[in-house]
Amino acid sequence: MKRPVRVVIQSRLASTRLPGKALLPIHGLPSAVLCAKRSANTGLDVVIATSSHPSDDANAATLAQVGIACIRGPLDNVLERFALATRDLPDEAVVVRLTADNVFPDGAFVDALVHEFFRRDAEYLGTKSPFDGLPYGLSAEVFSVKVLRQAVLEARSTYDKEHVTPWIVRAVGNGEPFKPVELTEDLSHLRCTLDHFVDYERLLMVFAKTSDPIGVSWQELCRLLATLPDEPRFRVPYRLVGNRFHSEMTLGTVQLGLPYGVANVTGQPAEADAIEMVNEAVKHGITHIDCARAYGKAEAILGKALNVKLRAPLTIITKLDPLSELAAGTKPWLVQKTVEASVFGSCHDLRLQSLDVLMLHRWEHYSDFDGAIWHQLLSMKQGGVIRSLGASVQTPEEALQALQEAEISYIQLPFNLLDWRWKNAGLPEAILKRPDVTVHVRSALLQGILCAKPSFWPQLDNVSGDQIQQWTRSISELTNRFNRKNTRDLCFAYVRAQPWVSSVVVGVETRAQLDENMTLFRNPPLSPDEARVVEETLVGAPENLLNPACWSQP
Repeated sequence: MKRPVRVVIQSRLASTRLPGKALLPIHGLPSAVLCAKRSANTGLDVVIATSSHPSDDANAATLAQVGIACIRGPLDNVLERFALATRDLPDEAVVVRLTADNVFPDGAFVDALVHEFFRRDAEYLGTKSPFDGLPYGLSAEVFSVKVLRQAVLEARSTYDKEHVTPWIVRAVGNGEPFKPVELTEDLSHLRCTLDHFVDYERLLMVFAKTSDPIGVSWQELCRLLATLPDEPRFRVPYRLVGNRFHSEMTLGTVQLGLPYGVANVTGQPAEADAIEMVNEAVKHGITHIDCARAYGKAEAILGKALNVKLRAPLTIITKLDPLSELAAGTKPWLVQKTVEASVFGSCHDLRLQSLDVLMLHRWEHYSDFDGAIWHQLLSMKQGGVIRSLGASVQTPEEALQALQEAEISYIQLPFNLLDWRWKNAGLPEAILKRPDVTVHVRSALLQGILCAKPSFWPQLDNVSGDQIQQWTRSISELTNRFNRKNTRDLCFAYVRAQPWVSSVVVGVETRAQLDENMTLFRNPPLSPDEARVVEETLVGAPENLLNPACWSQP
């Protein structure tokens, strides 16, 4: 018996980021209408599920005018809307979920998804960006009406009801994501959803190149999207961290706010250049940006960059002020107010109502003033001003202590191919016991000296010129041996080879540096065997070389 198939498209006008987007015209059609007609272009049964809220009256009226079936239900319980849209179907029928802000899927795409669903005899099948290799926004999900009805009965959380399929995925969706056989290259660096006005402008340019917006294939739309002049050509590699994808490169911003680094010969970039670099990083798949209250103008510059509506979700990590003005014996109320001033100052400069991640810039602040600083941060997290807490640490001892604090979910530490302190202290094993902690590594290039001439290295009493010459020579030889593009590539590849490292914080002074670094991250990390050769070849450096705070200028 052939199972009935119905496409249900969720749509509403009350979008917070782009209000009324379902009625924005693309090639002469409201975007929701274009989405429905494209998904029905092979004869599929299509229904749009919008809300019964007055804000969607215009949406429903527009759909009625063009003859597209529409049902109305709760504004925030989209799961219930899907149940209403399929109430006339038997349990064995199949429902395909689309969203009206994704206008690339066509009938052929949906047909291929349903065919694969039947072939696998699955309970659920869907795309999953970026793992499917499709542009962000070219997405769809399919499941049985029976499973949908189970979800309506058992889903309890607001999140499950708003996003329709989380309960279904948890219950029956453990398979590999759908990837069309026609997809011959990775296009996950592209974006075709309609979420911000810049997305709308992008879609207008794509569809302006077509003569038939309803019949044009999804493959042709992808090809046209890739040819737009401002589109990225690749995506920075990512890894799964806490069941979410995380770019292996995190953009560091200290150089955007200060003339930082002993190997920095270009100085602090102009504000416009800094903002452009932030946008380029996000465009190429950077998911996290690292900042700090102490990084000069970095927070304010980043805030301006965020204000232009970046094209992808982004996690901002910033750090508490060093609080150097607090002397021993400072009264608790003044400690509290000083911490509040730092946190709200970061919110103001970053132009955010709450901070994604707030780190202690100095680990001693965890216990200073009888824990008053940390307790105030916990209070602000409970109040919703801070979503996650972390710590920037300098030594293995500090890192091990931080891992004992259950509220810490981010740790940042310095690590590079000369630094054996962390492994000797057993930190990788300790991190494995805290899978909820995201580990960011800074100083992979040791402020650039690992890629610089020996003359740029700091002059230290316990480090001879011969040792520096040997280190630089060995690093160069390893670069050639492992066929890396340059020493910077080797340094990144070694750190990325560590399974306990989530991401590498990399600062830049110029657009050229950013482009080079992102390109280098496309190269694979060292293999475990290659990493062992590095460790056998390079002798661990002394503490004062690994800690730039101990340096004098060369």
